Amino acid sequence: MQKQLAITFVFGVLSFAAARPGVDILGICYDIKGTKISRAPCVISPGYGAGAQYVTYAFNGQEYFVEYPNTRPNLPPTLNGKTAVEYKRDASFLAILKGRPIEGETYINCIKTKDGKTDICALYPD
Repeated sequence: MQKQLAITFVFGVLSFAAARPGVDILGICYDIKGTKISRAPCVISPGYGAGAQYVTYAFNGQEYFVEYPNTRPNLPPTLNGKTAVEYKRDASFLAILKGRPIEGETYINCIKTKDGKTDICALYPD
């Protein structure tokens, strides 16, 4: 029992020590509700720790937390704790990308919950 407790403690300390927030980035974020798309400046806050990478998008008075599991890469990302799907949109017309990206075109990264209730996109600065 003591050995198991010691291993848990060491793993917890190492996981905490490896956690690190990234540098905040200013970008443009999109909140998509059906056919209505609102755009606003946003703060994009990346980081990693405890077996996952994460990004928080803060805009329009809301925060959206996206987590990408590192220890089990076959698991999908989550958006505000719900299973999510990533996709891309054309940056000019915001049309959903179908097929492969075209070289030289600009796309925005999007993620939505499987139930479709939360759907956001972000355009990162170059």
